[in-house]
Amino acid sequence: MRKKKVTMKDIAVLAGVSQPTVSIVLNDSDNVRISHDTRERVISAAKQLEYQIRRPTSHHNKHHLIAFIVNNLAEKDPFLSALKGTIERAREFEYAVAVLENSKMRESQQTFIDELESGNYGAVIYANNTYAGIEPLNFTPSLPTVMLNCFYQTDKQVPCIIPADLSGGFQVTQHLLKQGYKRIAFIGENLSSVASQKRLDGYRQALLQNDYVPDDSLIRFCHTLGNESYRQTQELLNLSPPPDAIFCASDLMAIGCYLAIAHAGLQIPNDIAVAGFENQSLADKLTPQLTSFHLPYYEMGKLAVDCLLDRNAGNYELPIQQVEGELCIGDSTTQH
Repeated sequence: MRKKKVTMKDIAVLAGVSQPTVSIVLNDSDNVRISHDTRERVISAAKQLEYQIRRPTSHHNKHHLIAFIVNNLAEKDPFLSALKGTIERAREFEYAVAVLENSKMRESQQTFIDELESGNYGAVIYANNTYAGIEPLNFTPSLPTVMLNCFYQTDKQVPCIIPADLSGGFQVTQHLLKQGYKRIAFIGENLSSVASQKRLDGYRQALLQNDYVPDDSLIRFCHTLGNESYRQTQELLNLSPPPDAIFCASDLMAIGCYLAIAHAGLQIPNDIAVAGFENQSLADKLTPQLTSFHLPYYEMGKLAVDCLLDRNAGNYELPIQQVEGELCIGDSTTQH
């Protein structure tokens, strides 16, 4: 019979300490102070269980390598700036970042676990390119872990760094109201999208705060593809009366919205205003330039590293941290 693989969790149970403490001791991390007695108990338990510590072969110290686990990254994905922020902040502290694609790793769970527990990594940033609640892999990382742009639905103890989408939705809608628009429509993704739901909540809050009752006929859902937002915009324009502004929950949706408005013989913003969300590079290429809300991915990536380097990051007790973005006002919502 094959001998059961010894994990850091087994060592933690035998030594009577937490998994992060085991990781800190076995990885010789100097970021968190551990008492001599605790170190001795962990090392003794590891020897008793015959745990084999594999050392890295690269010039990077084992606790100077961060595993950046992400579900997927496309070439022009705005979330790439989060990775950039992570790498640049890590470099300031002489840390390196290794990117591991979660979608591929799920095909071989044991390979993934072996890689993370190889001794090469000092910490984990678990990221998702869209803000979402996710199910964890079938193991608990023994390394200090921070969630970036996502959260575990079944584990509220892992620190999470997320964008303030609700606040963003509120700010976009508030801006439209201040510009004098009164009948504001919302086009978002289906309600399974946490990000879209938060932006919708912000939209509703802004309307209610300004004594407007949200009109369900003005709230539409579709995929992010332009042809679907095109169809939803056509339906909105056929209402009587039609909206005088449309808030799209993503910039990609705004493309279909622009086309439908142009095909209807209307002009932005003279006849109807349009606002987007995410402030992708295409926002300032549209005519007129799209008003959009900038998601703070770069800042979030830097904050994830700061969280890991914090002396208390290993205790998994940090709260959810929401990072505020910024409203970028273009000509698509400016009344003449």
